[in-house]
Amino acid sequence: MKIRLLLPFLLLGLIGIASCSKSSEKPKDKPVVEVPDDPDDPGPTDPSQTLIIRFGGDSYQNSSTLELGYRKDAILLILETEPGWTATASADWIKLASYEGEAGKMGLIAGFAKNDFIPRSGTITFKSGNKTHIMTIDQSGAPQLRLTIDGIQADFVLVEGGNFLMGDSDLPESRYRTSVNVSSFYMATTETTNALWEAVTGSLPYDDLEDFEGHMEYDRPNHPVSGVSWTLVNEIFFPELRRQTEINFRLPTEAEWEYAAGGGKYKEGFIYSGSNTLNDVAWNYRNCDDKQEVGQLMPNALGLYDMSGNVSEWCSDWYIAPYQMEDGVSDPTGPATGTHKITRGGDFSEQELFGLGTCYIRYRYPIVPGCYDGCWGNSGHPDEPECFRCDKTGFRIVLAF
Repeated sequence: MKIRLLLPFLLLGLIGIASCSKSSEKPKDKPVVEVPDDPDDPGPTDPSQTLIIRFGGDSYQNSSTLELGYRKDAILLILETEPGWTATASADWIKLASYEGEAGKMGLIAGFAKNDFIPRSGTITFKSGNKTHIMTIDQSGAPQLRLTIDGIQADFVLVEGGNFLMGDSDLPESRYRTSVNVSSFYMATTETTNALWEAVTGSLPYDDLEDFEGHMEYDRPNHPVSGVSWTLVNEIFFPELRRQTEINFRLPTEAEWEYAAGGGKYKEGFIYSGSNTLNDVAWNYRNCDDKQEVGQLMPNALGLYDMSGNVSEWCSDWYIAPYQMEDGVSDPTGPATGTHKITRGGDFSEQELFGLGTCYIRYRYPIVPGCYDGCWGNSGHPDEPECFRCDKTGFRIVLAF
């Protein structure tokens, strides 16, 4: 038996469920993850829901599933059984209150607190005589999350999983187009800013980089951080962010990045992330001469900004070209080893000279994870110098569950 609830129950107020918001439980100087205020949230609605659980006859079932939205909810459960039954909840966000109606009907009101975090599950176990019924409660995660560290905010949207065609058969690096299934995850709406990097690590990465001399990066808190190697992101930034928040933030996989850039479940079908017109969604050679503040142009259908242009973005995968995946693969993570990591999205220096350019959502580009590589394309010449390849490369954060 599978039951889907879409509307909250009028009796919710009877059981006094407290909000799960973490913001009031933590000191101001501690990182906080919460649901941002939504002025368009209509709040609870009125219609009630009633479910009947039968313990007698041929209609008895030993299990069921209840699917809930993230908002506060409640349901009246009527038990058709003899007196002496019990009900036990497995989680403190599930509250039970006994109920006795007309004609001796027995039951309880089950209330469910608002979910301010990722999807969660719990159970209610009913026992009557020698029979047991287990109801699994699956509550969806909040559609948006906000991370706050030392007053610096980063917003995340829920990217609901689905299937899409990854790659482009006309690009040698992206052949062959492959059907890929992606699980749900949260993605930061913007590229990681200088302010957030500094709030997490205590400093900015530019001091030792010649490419940033005179750029005044310390005065540009809302610009995307760049000049960060894949190694620095994964060995310094993410370990420190996980330590502070106790949450497993990470880079997106290449499949997650491309799925989100294309609008996720909305499957926008645009060349760039959110539009077929580059200047509408991407900082590029034709509308700027340097990286810009995040979130200033149009977002895509998921509410993600700057996935085309501004700075290119690291993915977690090792690079291989073309793809080596079977059709229908779920949550691919790329090859186990390699020499280069994937970057996506293009940057502010790119333009549409030949073909669609590097801001095209299916374009992929490899960079060595430490960023320093041969200036002449690793020619093998003994005098070939090393160049820094990441001055226009940043990243965005993903929370998977």
